Amino acid sequence: MTSSPLPASRCVLVCLATAWALASTPAMADKLTIGGTGNALGTARLLAEAYTRRNPADQITVLPSLGSSGAIKASAAGKLDLGLSSRPLKDDELAAGLLATEYARSPTVFAVAAHTRIGGVSVTQMAQLYAGQLSTWPDGTPARPIIRQAGDDNTLQIKKLSPAMDSALTLAEQRPGLPTAFTDQETVDKIESIPGAVGVTTVALIQSEGRRLRALQLDGVEPTEANCKSGAYPTALVKRFYLVTSTTPGAGVQRFIQFIGSAEGTTILKQTGHWTP
Repeated sequence: MTSSPLPASRCVLVCLATAWALASTPAMADKLTIGGTGNALGTARLLAEAYTRRNPADQITVLPSLGSSGAIKASAAGKLDLGLSSRPLKDDELAAGLLATEYARSPTVFAVAAHTRIGGVSVTQMAQLYAGQLSTWPDGTPARPIIRQAGDDNTLQIKKLSPAMDSALTLAEQRPGLPTAFTDQETVDKIESIPGAVGVTTVALIQSEGRRLRALQLDGVEPTEANCKSGAYPTALVKRFYLVTSTTPGAGVQRFIQFIGSAEGTTILKQTGHWTP
């Protein structure tokens, strides 16, 4: 029996980890600082906990949300050992001596509090909610969309769903009185606590942080790995996660990246709503 070849991005992660591991000197205690997009932080903490159980001499600190751009800037400035981004690097960031390797994917979803009596929405309904043309759920209970600041990555993703959604979100950003969140964690806090709230997050964040939220079907389609891969769930809503390092990361970073690509690391990713590319 022959094994299937690894996808290119997965092969890069495994090959880099292997090369770094072979090239590194014998392991010594290291302190690592990790930070970036809020969608990746819960899983990063779980990976760090599992890693330090195997490597108790190493210490890993996962910072609160910096956002993808914040992580990239901090990595370039040497303030982070490992950045977590939900976008690839731009040309100027590559020129600054950074490397970004995709390590996982997860669905971006519309979500409500777990007790909310709704299982799904349509793109049309969500556009109407953001535009103020709809204010209740089908059962008559109030519906309150949570919005993010202009340029937020999750917002950019859902704007791609339809021209009506793009227009509605642009209008929502100017409407007074809508609950606004500035980080991924603040978004899910408000979805959990505001009656009738609906907002955008990822399956990865919900599962890794044990949030009391329900990821909604979209136009009757569940946000599963299989549906994302088949295209039944919108490809625009597949979130890609990247590890951002210098082109010559330290030995501790190399060991941690090797762990992420290991069988144990991959299992943690799958248990928290990811699949590996």
